[in-house]
Amino acid sequence: MYIKDIIKLQKSNKKRIKNNYIIVEGNREIKMALKGNFKIYKIFICKEIFNKIYHDYCIFKQYIIYINKKKYKKISYRNKTEGILGVFKKKNNYSLKEFKKYIKNKNNNSIVLIIDNIEKPGNIGSIIRTVEATNIINFIIFINKKDIYNPNIIRSSLGCIFIVPILILNFNDFKKYIINNYYILGTSIYKKNNLCLYQNNINIYNKDIGIILGNEHNGISKIFKKYIKNYIHIPMYGEINSLNVSNSFAIIIYEILRIKLFNIKI
Repeated sequence: MYIKDIIKLQKSNKKRIKNNYIIVEGNREIKMALKGNFKIYKIFICKEIFNKIYHDYCIFKQYIIYINKKKYKKISYRNKTEGILGVFKKKNNYSLKEFKKYIKNKNNNSIVLIIDNIEKPGNIGSIIRTVEATNIINFIIFINKKDIYNPNIIRSSLGCIFIVPILILNFNDFKKYIINNYYILGTSIYKKNNLCLYQNNINIYNKDIGIILGNEHNGISKIFKKYIKNYIHIPMYGEINSLNVSNSFAIIIYEILRIKLFNIKI
């Protein structure tokens, strides 16, 4: 693999998907990929920039290619780079068969997160990072998503995308396996007929729940709306009536975590 090949992979989602490669820049992100058992293809290191302890990568020396600063800057996509970039082979995410087995065998209430056409990689990455931090989401479910290993998603998730359970479904499978097994919650900025996140009479968190997060501009898609049992909203007291989708998710999931951790009766 040459420098020109890395540049093409950086610029093209289609090429990454076609060749089953993932581009991972940064020491922490590479270590997360290794922790998630992704297979190394190549590691490019610029000694002029990379100042970490080299022995961390000694066992991978057959995969390492040392390049100069000029060449490294051509393949780097970060403004502030660490001087290390890995090329990994994709591995399969959770299959529908594995998910069905999980549903059949689970003993406790579970929570799944459904990502509905969120566009910005930074938002997706932040959501994934929060999922890993709270550790109460059992699966992140993307509907018809082709490239979840966008370099900006990897970066904004701090590599957490490599260690959280991810399932990619088409809409028909979503209807068949999620609707029949989970109490679906949507998020909304409107108060009328919706449940405030902090209402004491919300007893839904003791069920198997699916939380849908909608698009940054258009909210939850129409095709999902008829399956939503309740909408919840976060109270707003200022002039602004909405929050960034990743911030909203963080508030919601930490409230659910608070209830579960302290065994609050609701």
